[in-house]
Amino acid sequence: MENEFSIQEKNSLRSFLIFTFLLIVMLCIGFSINSSYFKVKTIEINSTSSKYNISDFSIEALNKSIWLINGDTFLNNRIKFPTIENVTVAKEYPDKIILNITEYEELLVVTDLRGSIPRRTILYKNGLEIESADINNLPTISILNGPVQAGFNGELISMMMTFKNYELDLSTFTFNYDGQKIVGEYRETTVDFGPSLNLGIKAAALGSLLENSNCSGEIKFIGSEELIADC
Repeated sequence: MENEFSIQEKNSLRSFLIFTFLLIVMLCIGFSINSSYFKVKTIEINSTSSKYNISDFSIEALNKSIWLINGDTFLNNRIKFPTIENVTVAKEYPDKIILNITEYEELLVVTDLRGSIPRRTILYKNGLEIESADINNLPTISILNGPVQAGFNGELISMMMTFKNYELDLSTFTFNYDGQKIVGEYRETTVDFGPSLNLGIKAAALGSLLENSNCSGEIKFIGSEELIADC
């Protein structure tokens, strides 16, 4: 009987100690979250772009608990700046955060010459088009005539992302679209892609050829994967 009572006392003591420990942990967490010592006072931005200001992110983070700040805190900023692909947060306790901003890749400069005033945009990997006066050492395409069918930008993205799998100087690519077909120039090579369909498949066939040979002449696609090379 005495042994049973002793076991009950030990169990009760153990339960009390566990409860006390958990209570202390919770109080410490609550204190840390609400403590002014752990409020964000300094924000730095690490990005290849100069378009962002600290004020663009201060509402979401400044004077907020550093423990509660993460990439999801800045979801609204990704809506405001649709070129942002991801935001990660590095923390320097107790009160400083560094925002590492990754942007969607710029793929192509698109110049639309069909209107009275040419319109120049940059096409991003996520399909976004933003007007810009800069070429930024990117390949270019000029739209000389229409129509431009639905999915045209998707085809261009597929083509450029495929070309990135090959050792090519993409900045030297120039393309023209006349409403019926795309004709490209790469160094001393002219490429007739035909209709703007299956451009990713065509880019795979062309990329392999350009990467492995010093082609200087004319290339014409007669199908999605079939081409005639006069190099």
